[in-house]
Amino acid sequence: MANYAIFDEKYYLAQYPWIKPAIDAGIVKSGLEHFQKFGQAAGLTKVSRYFDENAYLTVNTDIRPFIRTVNPNAPFATGLDHFIQFGYDEGQRRAQVSPEYNEDFYLANNSELRSFIGPNGSFKSGYQHFVQFGAKEGRFGTSFFEPEYLKKNTDIVPFVNSGALKTGREHYFNFGKNEPSRSATFVGSRTNDVLTGVGVGENELVGVEVGIDRNGNRQYESFGTNEFDVLIGGPGIDTFVLGVPATAGNVTPTPLYLGNGQATIRNYNPETDFIQLQGNSLDNYRLLPVGSNLSIQTRAGDVLGVIEGGASFNLIFQELNGNGTFLIG
Repeated sequence: MANYAIFDEKYYLAQYPWIKPAIDAGIVKSGLEHFQKFGQAAGLTKVSRYFDENAYLTVNTDIRPFIRTVNPNAPFATGLDHFIQFGYDEGQRRAQVSPEYNEDFYLANNSELRSFIGPNGSFKSGYQHFVQFGAKEGRFGTSFFEPEYLKKNTDIVPFVNSGALKTGREHYFNFGKNEPSRSATFVGSRTNDVLTGVGVGENELVGVEVGIDRNGNRQYESFGTNEFDVLIGGPGIDTFVLGVPATAGNVTPTPLYLGNGQATIRNYNPETDFIQLQGNSLDNYRLLPVGSNLSIQTRAGDVLGVIEGGASFNLIFQELNGNGTFLIG
């Protein structure tokens, strides 16, 4: 049975503006009715900012012979046609449908949802939760910290709202990463993550689980215990986060990776990049060469992070952030 839960009326009409006159004339009642009666069979696929036809067919190669854009005699007009009729209800095996959504990340970054996902759960996939509730709640589908990017870059919000851009992430990877004035944050989960800085501007790499509170402010939801993250610098100015400030969900500034856990930092550029630590000075930390690497430790000897190839780096205090953390570099 066809499932149209992913259909976004406003987005569909923005992509196919020639449908609006038909609605105004009473030929069809809505964009959804147009899609059900005409668009689905005609091969229209832009029904959601979180569905991408090429991505779906690239991942789900088994259905390609059954799509008319590949095989003229096939039963499904498009990959979207298959997804609506079967894929959406097939759960996690069909959940990788867009560059704007990653099933593994969404479930790792929203670990409280796991018990609700699966054949016997309320949702057959994390994607179903994201489409029905998560996106509206301010949750994000990839390691790109979407809410904060839109908050900092209000000039692109009208283009996202109108459907000219799918998401802030799409803007950043197509345009923003080439603009030195744009900054982006990439976040992880409470499991092991690999994050890579992208772009010529300022990038922030936070390996732990991060969300937003009801007011749209950043909230740290894990602190690196039993996490072994890899943070990889890019071409811009990267800040590798080993300590976090006070937030609504974290009443005091806190070091990350205390106890069992650490961040491995790669591609660190001592000329441009920074490490963020909790506190207001280096007095509570030690920077020790270990082989070819530089180990960042508490005075008690707890390793928070290791800079690969950094044994010769002379990192010093740079500045206070004014929120209970400071930078070295």
